Amino acid sequence: MEKPNRERKGEIKAISKVQLNDEQKEAKRLIVENQIVIVTGVAGTGKSLVCAQAALDFLSKKQIEDIFVTRAAIEVGKSLGFLPGELSEKFDPYLEGFKDNLSKCTDAKYVEELVRNGKIKALPVQFIRGKTVDDLLIVEEAQNLTKHEMLAILTRLGKKGKIIVNGDNEQKDIKEEFNGLSYCIELSKKIPEIKWIKLKENHRSDLVGKILDYEHGK
Repeated sequence: MEKPNRERKGEIKAISKVQLNDEQKEAKRLIVENQIVIVTGVAGTGKSLVCAQAALDFLSKKQIEDIFVTRAAIEVGKSLGFLPGELSEKFDPYLEGFKDNLSKCTDAKYVEELVRNGKIKALPVQFIRGKTVDDLLIVEEAQNLTKHEMLAILTRLGKKGKIIVNGDNEQKDIKEEFNGLSYCIELSKKIPEIKWIKLKENHRSDLVGKILDYEHGK
């Protein structure tokens, strides 16, 4: 049964804790106006923060019912298969970074309440097939997904759903040169309805920028 049209209902009071800069506001505008948006940028540019604020905004206005978060089940050389516990327990740590960014936008207790009530859900890539995304799906660390995995994710998009993809190809932990993030960027160049924005301003210590400059040989 098709979900009813979602009306905008009042601004979320929770997002007042965070002020976005101009490029982040533009990223959020693209997210509001489009179904698939790619947000890239080096470490510290606030990719996940923009996604978190937009997600809370959609949820508060009742434009979505749930926020789903997925990401590659591998990070800095460790896969889910090598972590202890059941699959749900294994994936929980991968949700922590997104929860941290939500807590920068709103009260941490409210974030925990959303998780407890199932409004924010981790969705391992392994379970993406067969699902239709009619709410909001945030794909984190897309540089660690393969093209095949990304295609499986993007083709789950429903008529009223949104998918936000974020990542940074300088932080990949897989060998594939043409990974899921690269595939998304390539699609954005061929399909006008898929938008891509690259954030540039660093929001962490200036030392982060210097470290990255050294690493990139600048």
